Amino acid sequence: MNYMFWLFSLSVCAVPCDSHTIQYYTTLIPSPTPGVNHYTNIAFLDGFRYGKYDSDTCHVQYFDPALNALTEHVEKKTKYVRVLVVFQKQQMEFLMGYLNKTYGDGDFYVYQRKFVCELNEDGTHAAYEEIAFDGKEIMVFDKENEMYVPTTQETLLVTQQWNQHYDHAKINKINRGNECVQNIKMYLPYLSNDLERKVPPKVKISRSQSESSTALHCHVYGFYPRDVEVKWIKNGRDEIYSEESAEILPNPDGTYQIRVSVEVTPEEGATYSCHVDHSSLENPLVVPFESTDLSTYYIVIPVVAALSLLLVALGIFVCRKRRRKGSSGGQEGLCMRNSNNDSSVQSVSR
Repeated sequence: MNYMFWLFSLSVCAVPCDSHTIQYYTTLIPSPTPGVNHYTNIAFLDGFRYGKYDSDTCHVQYFDPALNALTEHVEKKTKYVRVLVVFQKQQMEFLMGYLNKTYGDGDFYVYQRKFVCELNEDGTHAAYEEIAFDGKEIMVFDKENEMYVPTTQETLLVTQQWNQHYDHAKINKINRGNECVQNIKMYLPYLSNDLERKVPPKVKISRSQSESSTALHCHVYGFYPRDVEVKWIKNGRDEIYSEESAEILPNPDGTYQIRVSVEVTPEEGATYSCHVDHSSLENPLVVPFESTDLSTYYIVIPVVAALSLLLVALGIFVCRKRRRKGSSGGQEGLCMRNSNNDSSVQSVSR
């Protein structure tokens, strides 16, 4: 089974949309884990997952048959990735040694790498890299100064050691960036149909309730390409700000999904709807929250409580009225017995 730890987000349009990007996501696990590949490298072109290499097959595989027809290129890429696997294992060994991590101690360690190259419309290109260990981003490559820089103060020393130990990687990085751009030019004609395809989104609305708030969730899934706009609207005009960060995530079939959640304060007569705008749609999709008005949820409980108090008050009133009219001893005794029973209940409660 292939498994990918998605620490890095798939931010495709960080460059103008007429530009193109290739992204490589690498996951390396030092010790064998059932159901998880020891090594996985997945490639995306403009957000479309077009190829992979993993320790199960040890061979580059392209999802589009047209690319697999490039036999010589496939074999060249396979040899290159096999060498890269050895190099990245050495990098992970370095990190584990510096961070005093050892095998077989029961912990689960993960090395992750994101490498991106960009080909701009004017012909210029650039490349950058991010490295993470154990689910935390450690360093990024500064392409202007041609060195790795730490992402936090805690990773300053390990980044300094990394720069000294892997100084030769700067030249390799420039070469990899040039090769990556050449791959973009090679793949685009073969993947044009995949890149131009459009899959409309599906939408599912749900609600969750806590003691202090009500949350509405809009789950948008199965869409392609990646770019999408999702927002909650109140009363058909007012956008509701979402405090929860919404991230677009990939699906195994190459489509994407996102969930946008907002907290709302119930108001009588208020309406809520999720608005989805995607390139596959002629007009934005508006999906209303189809449920009883949220305020009803909060009205029912007070009404029930008020009715209960009213019934108790009515019972007391009837008993007192019977006393004043000189009701029979049986009736009066009944009221007294009810009163005594109430006292007993209160005593037990105390």
